[in-house]
Amino acid sequence: MQIKKNPDVIYITKAEFLGELCDELGGVSQVIEDMVFSSQIKTNVCFALDMWFEPKIVTFQSISEAVKILRQAGKFWYMHPVSQIRRSRLIEEQLRKCPSLQRHFPIETEIPYPIGGFSLLDQNTLLYSTKRLKKWPQGHCFFIEDKINPPNRAYLKLWEALFLLEKYPASGNSVLDLGASPGGWTYVMQSLGASVTSVDKAPLDAKIAKLPRVQYLKQSAFAIEPSRLEHNYDWVLSDVACYPDRAYSLIMKWIESGKAKQMIFTIKLQGKIDLVTIKQFQSIPNARILNMFYNKHEVTFFYPG
Repeated sequence: MQIKKNPDVIYITKAEFLGELCDELGGVSQVIEDMVFSSQIKTNVCFALDMWFEPKIVTFQSISEAVKILRQAGKFWYMHPVSQIRRSRLIEEQLRKCPSLQRHFPIETEIPYPIGGFSLLDQNTLLYSTKRLKKWPQGHCFFIEDKINPPNRAYLKLWEALFLLEKYPASGNSVLDLGASPGGWTYVMQSLGASVTSVDKAPLDAKIAKLPRVQYLKQSAFAIEPSRLEHNYDWVLSDVACYPDRAYSLIMKWIESGKAKQMIFTIKLQGKIDLVTIKQFQSIPNARILNMFYNKHEVTFFYPG
């Protein structure tokens, strides 16, 4: 497998968003499976799960030689499967075993860092990087799931969003959860000590509605006029199912009102993804938009990001 040019960076993406990432980057040197090689370093791209900086490509003659190269370069490694999978596994087995990556939320024990990534491009060509964007391998998440308390799996998206934001609600913070039913996001914020106002035409799950510091408003998220509110919210969240243009209008209302200190919104993508829509959100100053590990056909908007 020939590399046309030594890349400055490699982007890792979900297979289903490979085309979108390539379009988003514009300048792409080469694509191998879910790895996009480029000379352009852009940390604000939407569809990159992870990034490998300053990747190295070296030739080796034996498994022991490849192991030696990686051991000298870094302490912990994970194998990113591209080709020669069995041979890659034999190399991986001889490297230092990384401690467990599974963590409860919120994370209290540091994730081992850095964890380098490596791949075999062919039988004798090793690709590796010790400098990656994300703490967890491949931009994946290894949270220990809560299968008892949340009413659905949407809570995992908010766990990931808060982890990436590196910011959590403080005890007593005020939260407005738009499109809250059945209450997965409300549960997350309440469990962290915040006071949550949950807005939805549909009811909250009974056990969520009974939690302390949770207030339910039966109305549409779009019926609220932020500029008319008497007080600010520390957090405004939305997992509302709506078209992106309607989500954009709602976001701009909140930003212009100055009533939300921190915003996290899910943007549901419709059919074929239009990069013009993505760029519209990216053009908002101090904002960030990402297709996270737990996002499906959707992206997450952060403001400020």
